Amino acid sequence: MKAGQKVFFDTNVWLSAAVFPGLCAELLLALDLAGHRLLTSALVRAEAHGVLRRKFARHRTALERFDALWACAACVPNVAEPADDADARLVAAARAAGADLFVTGDQRVLDWDAAGRAMRIVSPRQAWAMLVMAGP
Repeated sequence: MKAGQKVFFDTNVWLSAAVFPGLCAELLLALDLAGHRLLTSALVRAEAHGVLRRKFARHRTALERFDALWACAACVPNVAEPADDADARLVAAARAAGADLFVTGDQRVLDWDAAGRAMRIVSPRQAWAMLVMAGP
């Protein structure tokens, strides 16, 4: 993929990047170095804060680290429907913002990818191969 791609991380990818060393954290850093644009939404932030407070309360710096990383992304408007499916709302927000890739570790959402669509839904490993290993 050429430089300048718009990439939207699902909440689980953001959480992994903020809390654990590894692929998602490296992907986040590599996107900026390769000239790609990271997109996000307020819904991602709200979901991430909820999970960090519930599951990582002892991890004192996780919330601050997440907020610092999240602030580097361009925030796009939330999508209100379907109200009962946050994943579908995030995918819809990414599409509406013109994202080229939606990156998620959620198998249910990965199954929504359809060849030929303007926006691909891929795993973090697939995103790494497409955006980092492929080069400019």
